[in-house]
Amino acid sequence: MMSLLFLLLLAAMVCGFFGKKTIAYGFFAVSLIIGLYWFNHHATDPLSILL
Repeated sequence: MMSLLFLLLLAAMVCGFFGKKTIAYGFFAVSLIIGLYWFNHHATDPLSILL
């Protein structure tokens, strides 16, 4: 899942470099939404630590 985020951000940077700003903003927005979902998933996941 983490590699998907980096791939989307890479696609956003490449599109921005070649002047496709609308597509770059779309890739960035999608990566931001997935990143926030992934952070929420890990932040609310119970820890399985047995002491």
